[in-house]
Amino acid sequence: MLSKRLLAGLLGCGMAVAVLAADSNTNVSIAVDGTAIDGVTGYRIDFSRQDMLRTDSRRLGVAYSPDQRLLTLTVTQKGLAQMQDWINQTTSGGTPATHTVQVTAKDEKNQVLVRWELTNVVPTTLSSAAAGNFIDITATLEFFFDQLRLLEARNN
Repeated sequence: MLSKRLLAGLLGCGMAVAVLAADSNTNVSIAVDGTAIDGVTGYRIDFSRQDMLRTDSRRLGVAYSPDQRLLTLTVTQKGLAQMQDWINQTTSGGTPATHTVQVTAKDEKNQVLVRWELTNVVPTTLSSAAAGNFIDITATLEFFFDQLRLLEARNN
């Protein structure tokens, strides 16, 4: 529990939004194209604007964006199972489909703290490790995205 709090504090530093849950009853919800994804225990959104114009003729697509646009999700095996087709399509060497992802963080009273929408989201990195005896596994998935919109934020 302390290590998750420490990790949440470290991830919260800098130009990012981070929320990590202490247990499987997380206050983070994710929807991919409107379909809820269970098993998400944390998220991080990174956006860093670069001075290069996005209309530059050298633009090669979202994966080569001069801006840093990264969504990181921490998921359990349940989240992996629900995103299995998307992950497998990406790792098979084909062109992965892009999706719209909504990330919502709520407080302990289930009130929305913040809601984000990311468009043209595509998986880029997956990492997972396990050793010894375990009940649940977690994986970290990273996604590139094209646009980020803040849909809602509580102002208190």
